[in-house]
Amino acid sequence: MRTNSHNNIGICTYYKALTIVLTITIIFSLGCWYSFSERAYAHIKSVGVIPFENETAEYELASQATDLLTSKILSTSTYELASPDDADAIVSGRIIRYEREVNTYDESEDAIDYIVRVHARVKFYERVTGNILWEQTIQGFDTFPVDGDEDESKTKAVQLLVDMIYDCLLYTSPSPRDLSTSRMPS
Repeated sequence: MRTNSHNNIGICTYYKALTIVLTITIIFSLGCWYSFSERAYAHIKSVGVIPFENETAEYELASQATDLLTSKILSTSTYELASPDDADAIVSGRIIRYEREVNTYDESEDAIDYIVRVHARVKFYERVTGNILWEQTIQGFDTFPVDGDEDESKTKAVQLLVDMIYDCLLYTSPSPRDLSTSRMPS
């Protein structure tokens, strides 16, 4: 014969377990509605990239920058890539300077390696309002030995330039000129 105390213990254990399961279920289901955003501009969900212009004799730099930035946006989940006509915000830019100079000399003052620098003037703005979110000159660079491949180094410099542009899309708010509110990594 079972006593009432055994039934009460079983019922209490059942209700405690049910309460724990329901609580965990609610917590996890609520967590699915919340997401962490890496964007400096939470209202910007999609970005369009206008093909970069080129003001240098190195004709391939602008198309490389455009292609690499487009690929970078596509490969991450921070922003959706959209056409410039439909995007919330637009990135536009101009390659304004390409430099190649000796980076290091040996004791005989012979060149050991070169440095290449790619400078771009880049703007990020809201499509509908035209409000400029930020605009700045950004530089990518790379070095290569005297007997090395300058074209490969150019590509690496453009890749660094694009990485820095993308970092600005993530961290710069509201303007890189206002250092007190900039989230740009130092």
